[in-house]
Amino acid sequence: MIPNHPPIDIRPLGLAHLPEVHRMLIDLAAHHGDVATITPARLRALVLDTPEVRGLVAFPADRPSRLPVGYALLTRRTDLITGRSGYDIAHLFVQDVFRGHGIGRALIAAARTLALSENCSRLTLSTHPGNPGAAAAYQAMGLTQRPAPGPSFAVALG
Repeated sequence: MIPNHPPIDIRPLGLAHLPEVHRMLIDLAAHHGDVATITPARLRALVLDTPEVRGLVAFPADRPSRLPVGYALLTRRTDLITGRSGYDIAHLFVQDVFRGHGIGRALIAAARTLALSENCSRLTLSTHPGNPGAAAAYQAMGLTQRPAPGPSFAVALG
């Protein structure tokens, strides 16, 4: 169990949250040296109009702001051998000034609750190899590190 001690309000991502989540997504991409090319309209279609992607947003309960300060985007994956499904936390982001206050922990706890409520068999989360601080934080939360996957390959499609 990933405890959620600080007063953090976690809500399902809604239409009103999309502009701020899009802005944070751009920050996350920049943090990893990438450029986010997704448009707000495409993000809306992926997160709000398809059952394969779920979004959660975080608000400090002691702040009156209507803007989220962190988010998690989860993608559903089905194991084609067992037929069981689970969620991968594809994005987990907390704005710099709010890091270290339990917001990431609260988002992971809410993702776990969501996965359990949908009878999922797993919840996974990865971090960029150049982000040892995140890996240490996940281990401190009691998450189990998975073995490194085997070689991965890609094919160019255009």
